[in-house]
Amino acid sequence: MSAGRLGQPLATVLAWETVSSLGENAAETALLLRAGIINVGPSRFVDGTGQRMMLCRAPAVPPDLNGGARVAVLAQLALDRLVDMSAAPIRPVLLLALPERYATGPLSAQLSAEGESCLEALRARLPNALQGIDIEAFPFGRASGAVALRRALALVETDRCVIWGGVDTLHDWTVLEGLDQADRLLTAENVDGVRPGEAAAFVRLGPADTPGAMHVLGVGTGREPNPIGAEAPCHSEGLSAALEAAVEPLRAAQRRSNYWLLDNSHEAYATQELQNVIARFGDVLGLQAELQTPLQELGDVGAAAMPLLAVLCAEAWRLGFATDDTAVITGCSESGARGALLLAAEDGFCPAEVAP
Repeated sequence: MSAGRLGQPLATVLAWETVSSLGENAAETALLLRAGIINVGPSRFVDGTGQRMMLCRAPAVPPDLNGGARVAVLAQLALDRLVDMSAAPIRPVLLLALPERYATGPLSAQLSAEGESCLEALRARLPNALQGIDIEAFPFGRASGAVALRRALALVETDRCVIWGGVDTLHDWTVLEGLDQADRLLTAENVDGVRPGEAAAFVRLGPADTPGAMHVLGVGTGREPNPIGAEAPCHSEGLSAALEAAVEPLRAAQRRSNYWLLDNSHEAYATQELQNVIARFGDVLGLQAELQTPLQELGDVGAAAMPLLAVLCAEAWRLGFATDDTAVITGCSESGARGALLLAAEDGFCPAEVAP
């Protein structure tokens, strides 16, 4: 199998689900994204010039729902369906990636009062099968998926139902105001910006030797000392460190991957960071590699980024249009936290043809 040729898997993916700006489930999201659909529309938020901000909004969530309540509903919708797809959970635990604004300070693991309030709102909406679930929160933004997954891997071999995922929405006035004031919103006049979005994505994990649709082969974390907004230039030190750890099985097997799912937005900073990385990882970058950036179409989904990209990868393998039986995923947070994952398809997967 794919994972076997690259060493022992760290965990197996048993089920997955997502809610995004394109779909109320994983299949809708993957198919509509592949069809080139973009759900961008004017919001009720107004920028500094008096124009309505353009957002990617999840159609399953009421447009007037705000704050922690909105985050809770997004998570509930995805978790409801994930539980339906799963066997009866045993001692469930949820490793939850959350936005950085829910932390008490930069790179802090402690939740603020707003973060605690969000968790309480989520607990109140959990499906019956997950009532009383242990929740461990990781408020590190886009890279928190990698931090949460490392904790999940420590639990997955125990007698637990381990759910790994994340939820975030940029439909929050404080977030949008900060982006607007920093001239970081994507508009017709500003192509170097962020398209705000929202999503919740969750994956149920099992032990490494469990049969399943997808395997976790590697995970890495790092920290960029010069994130966006820093005076000094970014040399991609954090993302390089995260990728070094994640792709080690590829290098050990002298393999390359053609399927890369990156959390890049439209910002030039992210493009420069990626260009630095490509030069350093040419030995594992496939000669016909697809560098996909789904968040440019789905909108920036913040802390849900890495779980969402993993779900999209699982759907691509399930539906047969992925171009390799391995995939590399990245996550880059505002404060400088960086994460990377290496995934592999199930036994017998045949990659789709890649044009020369």
